[in-house]
Amino acid sequence: MPLNYNRYLETLNEDDVLEIFNQLVKSKDLKFALEDSFEEPIQQKLIDHLKYREIGNKMKIKRDVWFNEGVDCKMLKAGTNGWQKGKLKIKVSVEFIPDESETPVYQSPLDEIYREIQGLQ
Repeated sequence: MPLNYNRYLETLNEDDVLEIFNQLVKSKDLKFALEDSFEEPIQQKLIDHLKYREIGNKMKIKRDVWFNEGVDCKMLKAGTNGWQKGKLKIKVSVEFIPDESETPVYQSPLDEIYREIQGLQ
């Protein structure tokens, strides 16, 4: 199952490092651990739960279909003109969200001139 990484994690090279719980971790090791842990257990748990709920248990659907191609689905929403055909696909995403206080703020070279002008008045 391919994981989706946000733009911060997607651009990491294999040797880039993250600090998690005061421990340094290479990005390639973290990505491997995430991808390996989400590969089988979550897919099997989903299939087992769907079978328990008797959803799709009459069809022989491979478990990775939910995460790769998706399964055929129709959706009926109140207030619409009927069924909408499509696919139901499960995606798991991993995100890094920088603290706002540490996010670099873009400053124009004109900002300094503006501050100087304000100081003269």
